[in-house]
Amino acid sequence: MASTGRRMDEYLYRPPSVSTIQDLKDMCNQLKDTITASSSYERLSEVGMSWYDPRDGRSRKFTVEKALRKIRSVHCIMRKYKNFTTDSCFAHKTFEEKSHKAMPYSCYFARSYFCNREKGMAILEEKMKWLSTRRLSRKEKAAGQKRKVVVLYWDARLETSVFREAGVDITAHGAEQWDFQLLNLFRLRFRKRRNRADEMLDSLSVSSSGFSSSSNLQNKGFIWHNATNDCWATVAGFLQILSMANQPWKWERWLEEEKTAKEWELMPWTDSKEGRAGMDLEALDMSLLKARNFNRNSALSPPPKRWPKDASGQRNSEIHGDEIDCIGIFEFT
Repeated sequence: MASTGRRMDEYLYRPPSVSTIQDLKDMCNQLKDTITASSSYERLSEVGMSWYDPRDGRSRKFTVEKALRKIRSVHCIMRKYKNFTTDSCFAHKTFEEKSHKAMPYSCYFARSYFCNREKGMAILEEKMKWLSTRRLSRKEKAAGQKRKVVVLYWDARLETSVFREAGVDITAHGAEQWDFQLLNLFRLRFRKRRNRADEMLDSLSVSSSGFSSSSNLQNKGFIWHNATNDCWATVAGFLQILSMANQPWKWERWLEEEKTAKEWELMPWTDSKEGRAGMDLEALDMSLLKARNFNRNSALSPPPKRWPKDASGQRNSEIHGDEIDCIGIFEFT
Protein backbone atom coordinates (compact mmCIF):
# COMPACT_ATOMS: atom_id res chain seq x y z
CA MET A 1 0.00 0.00 0.00
CA ALA A 2 1.41 3.38 -0.98
CA SER A 3 1.95 5.86 1.84
CA THR A 4 -0.27 8.93 1.94
CA GLY A 5 1.58 10.75 4.72
CA ARG A 6 5.20 11.87 4.97
CA ARG A 7 7.44 9.71 7.18
CA MET A 8 8.90 11.45 10.23
CA ASP A 9 10.55 8.44 11.87
CA GLU A 10 10.15 4.67 11.92
CA TYR A 11 6.89 4.94 13.86
CA LEU A 12 5.21 8.13 12.73
CA TYR A 13 4.04 10.04 9.67
CA ARG A 14 3.23 13.68 9.11
CA PRO A 15 -0.10 14.29 7.27
CA PRO A 16 0.12 15.39 3.61
CA SER A 17 0.85 19.05 3.01
CA VAL A 18 -2.46 20.89 2.52
CA SER A 19 -2.51 24.63 1.93
CA THR A 20 -5.15 25.00 -0.81
CA ILE A 21 -8.58 23.51 -1.34
CA GLN A 22 -7.17 21.57 -4.30
CA ASP A 23 -4.59 20.01 -1.95
CA LEU A 24 -7.47 19.03 0.32
CA LYS A 25 -9.41 17.51 -2.58
CA ASP A 26 -6.31 15.50 -3.52
CA MET A 27 -5.90 14.21 0.04
CA CYS A 28 -9.60 13.40 0.26
CA ASN A 29 -9.37 11.44 -2.98
CA GLN A 30 -6.31 9.54 -1.74
CA LEU A 31 -8.14 8.58 1.46
CA LYS A 32 -11.58 7.84 -0.02
CA ASP A 33 -11.23 4.10 0.66
CA THR A 34 -9.05 4.38 3.78
CA ILE A 35 -10.15 3.44 7.29
CA THR A 36 -9.51 6.37 9.65
CA ALA A 37 -8.96 5.47 13.30
CA SER A 38 -7.74 6.98 16.54
CA SER A 39 -6.52 5.26 19.72
CA SER A 40 -5.74 6.65 23.14
CA TYR A 41 -4.17 5.46 26.39
CA GLU A 42 -5.41 7.90 29.02
CA ARG A 43 -2.90 8.25 31.87
CA LEU A 44 -2.71 4.49 32.49
CA SER A 45 -6.42 4.36 33.47
CA GLU A 46 -8.26 3.86 30.14
CA VAL A 47 -7.83 2.54 26.63
CA GLY A 48 -10.04 3.85 23.84
CA MET A 49 -10.35 3.51 20.09
CA SER A 50 -12.67 4.82 17.35
CA TRP A 51 -12.70 4.18 13.62
CA TYR A 52 -14.54 5.17 10.44
CA ASP A 53 -14.72 2.84 7.44
CA PRO A 54 -16.03 4.41 4.21
CA ARG A 55 -17.12 0.92 3.07
CA ASP A 56 -19.76 0.85 5.81
CA GLY A 57 -22.96 1.72 3.96
CA ARG A 58 -21.48 3.50 0.99
CA SER A 59 -23.33 6.60 -0.22
CA ARG A 60 -22.98 8.54 -3.44
CA LYS A 61 -21.81 11.71 -1.75
CA PHE A 62 -19.64 12.00 1.34
CA THR A 63 -21.02 14.30 4.04
CA VAL A 64 -19.74 14.61 7.58
CA GLU A 65 -23.26 14.20 8.97
CA LYS A 66 -23.58 10.76 7.36
CA ALA A 67 -20.02 9.80 8.26
CA LEU A 68 -20.39 10.61 11.98
CA ARG A 69 -23.09 7.96 12.33
CA LYS A 70 -20.69 5.32 10.99
CA ILE A 71 -17.92 5.89 13.55
CA ARG A 72 -17.56 2.86 15.83
CA SER A 73 -15.74 2.75 19.19
CA VAL A 74 -14.49 0.62 22.09
CA HIS A 75 -13.73 1.74 25.65
CA CYS A 76 -11.86 -0.10 28.42
CA ILE A 77 -11.30 1.09 31.99
CA MET A 78 -8.32 -0.44 33.76
CA ARG A 79 -9.49 -2.34 36.85
CA LYS A 80 -6.57 -0.98 38.86
CA TYR A 81 -7.86 2.58 38.35
CA LYS A 82 -11.61 2.00 38.24
CA ASN A 83 -12.18 4.05 41.41
CA PHE A 84 -10.26 7.10 40.14
CA THR A 85 -12.43 9.87 38.69
CA THR A 86 -12.30 13.68 38.66
CA ASP A 87 -14.21 13.71 41.95
CA SER A 88 -12.58 10.78 43.73
CA CYS A 89 -8.93 11.37 42.82
CA PHE A 90 -7.18 12.85 45.87
CA ALA A 91 -4.53 14.45 43.63
CA HIS A 92 -7.06 17.19 42.88
CA LYS A 93 -6.69 18.53 46.41
CA THR A 94 -3.77 20.67 45.25
CA PHE A 95 -3.81 22.88 42.19
CA GLU A 96 -0.36 21.72 41.06
CA GLU A 97 -1.35 18.05 41.00
CA LYS A 98 -4.43 17.92 38.80
CA SER A 99 -3.34 14.66 37.29
CA HIS A 100 -6.71 13.04 36.61
CA LYS A 101 -8.95 15.23 34.48
CA ALA A 102 -10.54 12.44 32.46
CA MET A 103 -14.11 11.34 33.11
CA PRO A 104 -13.94 7.59 32.51
CA TYR A 105 -17.61 6.98 33.28
CA SER A 106 -18.91 9.53 30.77
CA CYS A 107 -18.36 7.62 27.53
CA TYR A 108 -21.00 8.28 24.89
CA PHE A 109 -19.91 6.10 22.04
CA ALA A 110 -19.35 2.59 23.41
CA ARG A 111 -20.20 0.37 26.34
CA SER A 112 -17.43 0.74 28.92
CA TYR A 113 -16.04 -2.38 30.52
CA PHE A 114 -13.22 -3.27 32.90
CA CYS A 115 -10.05 -5.14 32.06
CA ASN A 116 -6.39 -5.26 33.03
CA ARG A 117 -3.65 -3.41 31.15
CA GLU A 118 -2.55 -6.43 29.13
CA LYS A 119 -6.08 -7.16 27.96
CA GLY A 120 -6.62 -3.51 27.01
CA MET A 121 -3.51 -3.51 24.85
CA ALA A 122 -4.46 -6.86 23.32
CA ILE A 123 -7.83 -5.40 22.33
CA LEU A 124 -6.10 -2.61 20.43
CA GLU A 125 -3.87 -5.09 18.60
CA GLU A 126 -6.84 -7.30 17.73
CA LYS A 127 -8.83 -4.35 16.43
CA MET A 128 -5.95 -3.19 14.24
CA LYS A 129 -5.64 -6.67 12.74
CA TRP A 130 -9.40 -6.86 12.21
CA LEU A 131 -9.55 -3.44 10.54
CA SER A 132 -6.81 -4.41 8.07
CA THR A 133 -8.92 -7.30 6.74
CA ARG A 134 -12.52 -6.13 7.09
CA ARG A 135 -14.84 -5.73 4.11
CA LEU A 136 -12.31 -7.03 1.59
CA SER A 137 -13.61 -7.94 -1.83
CA ARG A 138 -13.10 -11.47 -3.17
CA LYS A 139 -10.45 -10.13 -5.51
CA GLU A 140 -8.60 -8.40 -2.67
CA LYS A 141 -8.74 -11.54 -0.51
CA ALA A 142 -7.41 -13.68 -3.36
CA ALA A 143 -4.52 -11.26 -3.85
CA GLY A 144 -3.72 -11.23 -0.13
CA GLN A 145 -4.35 -7.50 0.09
CA LYS A 146 -5.13 -5.54 3.24
CA ARG A 147 -7.13 -2.42 3.86
CA LYS A 148 -5.27 0.84 4.34
CA VAL A 149 -5.65 2.19 7.88
CA VAL A 150 -4.50 5.61 9.13
CA VAL A 151 -4.36 6.06 12.93
CA LEU A 152 -4.61 9.66 14.11
CA TYR A 153 -3.11 11.07 17.31
CA TRP A 154 -3.08 14.60 18.63
CA ASP A 155 0.54 15.25 19.61
CA ALA A 156 1.48 11.61 19.08
CA ARG A 157 4.50 11.45 21.38
CA LEU A 158 2.64 10.13 24.44
CA GLU A 159 0.54 7.39 22.86
CA THR A 160 3.24 6.10 20.52
CA SER A 161 5.82 5.94 23.34
CA VAL A 162 3.36 4.18 25.69
CA PHE A 163 2.43 1.65 23.03
CA ARG A 164 6.08 0.93 22.27
CA GLU A 165 6.89 0.45 25.96
CA ALA A 166 3.93 -1.93 26.26
CA GLY A 167 5.15 -3.94 23.27
CA VAL A 168 2.15 -2.97 21.14
CA ASP A 169 2.85 -2.44 17.45
CA ILE A 170 -0.06 -0.46 16.01
CA THR A 171 1.59 -0.66 12.58
CA ALA A 172 2.03 -4.46 12.56
CA HIS A 173 -0.67 -4.93 9.92
CA GLY A 174 0.32 -2.03 7.70
CA ALA A 175 -1.34 0.93 9.41
CA GLU A 176 0.20 4.41 9.30
CA GLN A 177 0.34 6.56 12.43
CA TRP A 178 -0.22 10.27 11.80
CA ASP A 179 0.37 13.18 14.15
CA PHE A 180 -2.85 15.01 13.34
CA GLN A 181 -1.60 18.16 15.09
CA LEU A 182 0.98 18.62 12.34
CA LEU A 183 -1.59 19.05 9.55
CA ASN A 184 -0.42 22.42 8.30
CA LEU A 185 -4.00 23.67 7.87
CA PHE A 186 -4.00 24.26 11.63
CA ARG A 187 -0.93 26.44 11.35
CA LEU A 188 -2.68 28.49 8.66
CA ARG A 189 -5.84 28.73 10.76
CA PHE A 190 -4.31 29.49 14.17
CA ARG A 191 -0.98 31.00 13.06
CA LYS A 192 1.18 28.98 15.45
CA ARG A 193 3.21 25.80 15.20
CA ARG A 194 1.32 23.70 17.75
CA ASN A 195 -2.26 24.02 18.87
CA ARG A 196 -4.42 22.53 21.59
CA ALA A 197 -6.87 19.82 20.55
CA ASP A 198 -9.80 21.68 22.11
CA GLU A 199 -9.03 24.77 20.01
CA MET A 200 -9.05 22.73 16.82
CA LEU A 201 -12.16 20.73 17.67
CA ASP A 202 -14.13 23.73 18.88
CA SER A 203 -13.36 25.55 15.63
CA LEU A 204 -14.76 22.54 13.76
CA SER A 205 -17.81 22.33 16.08
CA VAL A 206 -16.54 19.19 17.80
CA SER A 207 -15.67 19.77 21.46
CA SER A 208 -13.30 17.52 23.42
CA SER A 209 -12.75 19.29 26.73
CA GLY A 210 -16.21 19.63 28.17
CA PHE A 211 -19.57 20.74 26.92
CA SER A 212 -19.75 23.59 24.47
CA SER A 213 -21.13 27.05 25.06
CA SER A 214 -24.43 25.85 23.66
CA SER A 215 -26.54 23.59 25.83
CA ASN A 216 -28.59 22.40 22.86
CA LEU A 217 -27.49 18.78 22.49
CA GLN A 218 -29.25 18.44 19.16
CA ASN A 219 -27.23 21.22 17.56
CA LYS A 220 -23.83 21.79 19.14
CA GLY A 221 -21.54 18.87 19.81
CA PHE A 222 -19.95 18.41 23.21
CA ILE A 223 -17.91 15.55 24.55
CA TRP A 224 -16.59 14.97 28.05
CA HIS A 225 -12.90 14.13 28.16
CA ASN A 226 -11.97 10.45 28.31
CA ALA A 227 -10.03 8.04 26.12
CA THR A 228 -12.83 6.98 23.76
CA ASN A 229 -14.66 10.31 23.60
CA ASP A 230 -11.34 11.91 22.62
CA CYS A 231 -10.79 9.29 19.90
CA TRP A 232 -14.28 9.81 18.52
CA ALA A 233 -13.76 13.58 18.49
CA THR A 234 -10.40 13.22 16.70
CA VAL A 235 -11.92 11.07 13.94
CA ALA A 236 -14.95 13.40 13.72
CA GLY A 237 -12.68 16.45 13.44
CA PHE A 238 -10.71 14.83 10.62
CA LEU A 239 -13.93 13.93 8.78
CA GLN A 240 -15.13 17.51 9.19
CA ILE A 241 -11.93 18.71 7.52
CA LEU A 242 -12.33 16.22 4.66
CA SER A 243 -15.90 17.44 4.14
CA MET A 244 -14.55 20.87 3.18
CA ALA A 245 -13.34 19.35 -0.09
CA ASN A 246 -16.96 18.91 -1.20
CA GLN A 247 -18.32 21.94 0.62
CA PRO A 248 -15.98 24.84 -0.25
CA TRP A 249 -18.10 27.30 1.73
CA LYS A 250 -16.80 25.55 4.87
CA TRP A 251 -13.20 26.08 3.71
CA GLU A 252 -13.89 29.76 3.06
CA ARG A 253 -15.53 30.27 6.44
CA TRP A 254 -13.04 28.28 8.53
CA LEU A 255 -9.84 29.52 6.90
CA GLU A 256 -10.48 32.71 4.97
CA GLU A 257 -13.49 34.62 6.26
CA GLU A 258 -12.77 37.77 8.25
CA LYS A 259 -14.42 38.43 11.59
CA THR A 260 -16.28 41.68 12.15
CA ALA A 261 -15.00 44.22 14.64
CA LYS A 262 -17.76 43.18 17.03
CA GLU A 263 -16.79 39.51 16.78
CA TRP A 264 -13.15 40.33 17.52
CA GLU A 265 -14.30 42.44 20.47
CA LEU A 266 -16.10 39.41 21.94
CA MET A 267 -13.08 37.11 21.61
CA PRO A 268 -10.89 36.40 24.69
CA TRP A 269 -8.17 39.00 25.21
CA THR A 270 -5.47 36.36 24.62
CA ASP A 271 -6.54 36.06 20.97
CA SER A 272 -5.56 38.66 18.40
CA LYS A 273 -6.56 39.36 14.84
CA GLU A 274 -3.01 38.58 13.73
CA GLY A 275 -3.10 35.28 15.62
CA ARG A 276 -6.12 33.62 14.08
CA ALA A 277 -7.71 33.36 10.65
CA GLY A 278 -11.23 32.40 9.62
CA MET A 279 -14.33 31.68 11.69
CA ASP A 280 -15.60 28.63 13.55
CA LEU A 281 -17.83 26.33 11.55
CA GLU A 282 -21.54 26.13 12.18
CA ALA A 283 -22.73 23.54 14.67
CA LEU A 284 -22.82 19.90 13.65
CA ASP A 285 -26.00 17.88 14.03
CA MET A 286 -25.31 15.80 17.14
CA SER A 287 -28.71 14.15 17.34
CA LEU A 288 -26.85 10.84 16.97
CA LEU A 289 -26.01 11.06 20.69
CA LYS A 290 -28.34 8.85 22.69
CA ALA A 291 -28.68 8.30 26.41
CA ARG A 292 -28.30 4.52 26.45
CA ASN A 293 -24.50 4.20 26.55
CA PHE A 294 -24.00 7.31 28.66
CA ASN A 295 -26.52 6.30 31.32
CA ARG A 296 -25.26 2.72 31.43
CA ASN A 297 -21.64 3.81 31.76
CA SER A 298 -22.27 6.57 34.29
CA ALA A 299 -24.02 4.03 36.51
CA LEU A 300 -20.69 2.18 36.82
CA SER A 301 -19.05 5.14 38.56
CA PRO A 302 -17.81 4.17 42.05
CA PRO A 303 -19.74 5.41 45.13
CA PRO A 304 -17.83 7.59 47.63
CA LYS A 305 -17.16 4.64 49.93
CA ARG A 306 -14.96 3.12 47.20
CA TRP A 307 -13.00 6.27 46.42
CA PRO A 308 -9.22 5.90 46.91
CA LYS A 309 -7.51 7.29 49.97
CA ASP A 310 -4.53 9.62 50.06
CA ALA A 311 -1.34 9.08 52.08
CA SER A 312 -3.09 10.18 55.28
CA GLY A 313 -5.92 7.70 54.80
CA GLN A 314 -8.49 10.35 53.83
CA ARG A 315 -10.84 10.21 50.86
CA ASN A 316 -11.46 13.27 48.74
CA SER A 317 -14.70 15.00 49.73
CA GLU A 318 -14.79 17.96 47.34
CA ILE A 319 -16.46 18.50 43.99
CA HIS A 320 -13.98 20.38 41.85
CA GLY A 321 -15.66 23.26 40.04
CA ASP A 322 -15.35 22.90 36.28
CA GLU A 323 -14.30 19.28 36.73
CA ILE A 324 -17.75 18.38 38.09
CA ASP A 325 -19.38 15.29 36.65
CA CYS A 326 -22.43 16.74 34.94
CA ILE A 327 -24.51 13.55 34.75
CA GLY A 328 -28.18 14.36 34.69
CA ILE A 329 -27.94 18.03 33.69
CA PHE A 330 -29.28 17.40 30.20
CA GLU A 331 -32.17 15.31 28.99
CA PHE A 332 -31.23 12.93 26.20
CA THR A 333 -33.58 11.86 23.45
